[in-house]
Amino acid sequence: MKNFLLGLSKFVLGLILAMLIVSLAGLSMARYFMTKNAERPDRPTYENDLPQTQTPTSPGNQNRTADEPETDAAGGETAVESEAEADEALPEGAYKAWVNQSVGLVVRAGPGTDYENIGGLAYEQSVTVLSEDSGWLKITFGGGEEGWIKGGNVDRE
Repeated sequence: MKNFLLGLSKFVLGLILAMLIVSLAGLSMARYFMTKNAERPDRPTYENDLPQTQTPTSPGNQNRTADEPETDAAGGETAVESEAEADEALPEGAYKAWVNQSVGLVVRAGPGTDYENIGGLAYEQSVTVLSEDSGWLKITFGGGEEGWIKGGNVDRE
């Protein structure tokens, strides 16, 4: 009887250890694949996409490309000074921001989901926030068009 209990305990202990090893291996594989898939892939390009004239590298450098010199030909003033002048031209309470949602944003005609879609914004696109109304931001984008986006989807520049 003693040998039977000893053999049974070895069997149960071996079974528990085997299950523990298999579960740890499964967890480590799951963690590996989850971290590998956590990075977002590059945005796909299609034949009918509009060509982009500049590629934004960071929110602060969206207005200047790598080929563009820092001084302009007429007065020799730097790009930083011209950005400061552009910021001064903003209305009171307005500020520059960029889109932080990787899928982009839908621009609406009014502050709510009941209003029609009038456009869209791409990831890291620069906008000017004019005002806020119950969680919605009134913005200007593109060629001076005005619209509304849901708050929390942009970061200040």
